[in-house]
Amino acid sequence: MKSKHDFPSLNSKKPDGLKPSGKPYTVIVTDAHEFVRKQIKQILESEGYKIIAEAKNGREALELIDDYKDVDLVTTELDMPELDGYALLFELSQKERKPKVVFICEDTTKGVLQDLLKMGASDIILKPIQRAKLLERIKLAARK
Repeated sequence: MKSKHDFPSLNSKKPDGLKPSGKPYTVIVTDAHEFVRKQIKQILESEGYKIIAEAKNGREALELIDDYKDVDLVTTELDMPELDGYALLFELSQKERKPKVVFICEDTTKGVLQDLLKMGASDIILKPIQRAKLLERIKLAARK
């Protein structure tokens, strides 16, 4: 029963974080900085992505990917302690099931960007994080 205060939905589009099946894309957010992880997590969750874990370095991310098995996408940065983004991408390329990898990193050289894409990165988004750009590029990467 509708009350007189029910308003029609102004956002009638399906959230970007949902697969065609209606289930959310699962994501592991990896960044050495807690503030950045929270920022990415909040932005992605606002569009229905399911953040299943956060990691502060590549080694943690690899362990989490092994634990969860069903990971659709991993966000990461280049410079992290213990295992950096390059090494994380390389290790993931050796696995049977490979989640998509999107780098969210500081500006770097064109050569580094090209190497990451050749190694299998789905996309590279430069910081500072902009909500609209992040959502647009993550959506494209998840659906590739």
